[in-house]
Amino acid sequence: MSTNKNRKELLRKLSRNLMVTLPMMTVVTVAGFNTGSGSFVELIPSAEAAQGEAEGEAKGEAEGEAKAEAEDFAKGEGEAEGHAEGEAEGEAEGEGVSASLKKAVRRPEGYTPYQGNVAELRAKGEKLFNDTSLSSNGLACATCHTNGMLYNPTFKDEYPHFVAMGKRDFGMDMVHLDEMVQICMVAPMAAEPLEWGSEELAALTEYARTEQKKFIDK
Repeated sequence: MSTNKNRKELLRKLSRNLMVTLPMMTVVTVAGFNTGSGSFVELIPSAEAAQGEAEGEAKGEAEGEAKAEAEDFAKGEGEAEGHAEGEAEGEAEGEGVSASLKKAVRRPEGYTPYQGNVAELRAKGEKLFNDTSLSSNGLACATCHTNGMLYNPTFKDEYPHFVAMGKRDFGMDMVHLDEMVQICMVAPMAAEPLEWGSEELAALTEYARTEQKKFIDK
């Protein structure tokens, strides 16, 4: 039942009660009847009190219904917002690495690695291996791989070979060592892959070979 309907019903009952009460009060006055509780003049406030009580009850019911409706509405909005946030998070997790980045970490067609002095490349690669400025999150390659830590057993295998992260996140069945460098740039370090054919990529790749040898010899 709506608030307006409740109020109309209460006022209707009040009017009916007054229609019965007032004639009876008139008869009592004409007869000169006087009760212990007071005269006719004292009965009028009682009728007004009844009317005030009825209106107060109607107002209280109206406010209660309005409050309940507001709480239900707020609860519904909260549930909808939570559901929307959950869906958004689920979609973000499902998206994973973008298609453009999945393509960017793969060797391009006709790719030729940078050629340079191996010793110089390894020295440069070691510096880059410890350089946090390569990432967008303050990580460096050495953050995870200091002293040969956190390499999978497959790191001992000759490249290209299967890499779990390459398959899981990038859909790659086989990974070359320079592609592994690019995968690490994109995934843990949250950065753009290095330019294919660049000295930096060649340097990190060459230094990764020294890391691989140390891992094999452990």
